[in-house]
Amino acid sequence: MYKEFFAITKPAIVVRGSDSIPSLQMLVARLKECGCDVTVVASDSAMPDWDTGFVFAWLPDGAAASAQLAKLTGQYPFIALIESQSAVDRVAALQAGADDVLSVPFDLEECLLRAAMALHRRHAITAMKDSSGQVHIDSLWMQQHTQRVRIDNTPVKLTPLQFDLLWILAQHKGTTLSKPLLYRQVLKKAYSPDDRSLDMHLSRVRKKLSDVGFPPERLQTDHGKGYCFI
Repeated sequence: MYKEFFAITKPAIVVRGSDSIPSLQMLVARLKECGCDVTVVASDSAMPDWDTGFVFAWLPDGAAASAQLAKLTGQYPFIALIESQSAVDRVAALQAGADDVLSVPFDLEECLLRAAMALHRRHAITAMKDSSGQVHIDSLWMQQHTQRVRIDNTPVKLTPLQFDLLWILAQHKGTTLSKPLLYRQVLKKAYSPDDRSLDMHLSRVRKKLSDVGFPPERLQTDHGKGYCFI
């Protein structure tokens, strides 16, 4: 799957880490085989300022480095490659802003497939924003271009940001969307673990839906990962 996806999209990819690390050498070689434009940088200060599609980052110290890189990469997704084998450290890196995390040593095929899936989600969300479609899930009805929402025949008044949040979750029903992705696509800013604004907006959406009889638990928190419309 990932070979065809990379061959079609030809994303610009940055690999952050030493080019003397065997795992990164193999990663770079495979990405180039797939037709990707790959740049290797040794530090955050060397990160390019041109339009990047994806970042692989070798981060020995996990969460702290993920938080720093999240601010640098802005709207672009990245996979953190960490030396720790601890699930606690992987969760910490996700909470700090990584879109995905793999412990070193990692399986090359799994790493590339995860990257392709993350890029696919980004492309799908971008394409979704250009549509003027509708969502109809049980009693919930939404129309994008008018930003109208109804539960059965009862209108629900959402702010534009609240609509965008509910829309993206409904469009990806059954899939957990990470906080970094939602910050980029809905809040238009980089994710910060100390920023609770997304939680606040989702809480208000839940309440407005609950007030007209829609089960608020349909908007689930997947702790350490993100949110999911079930």
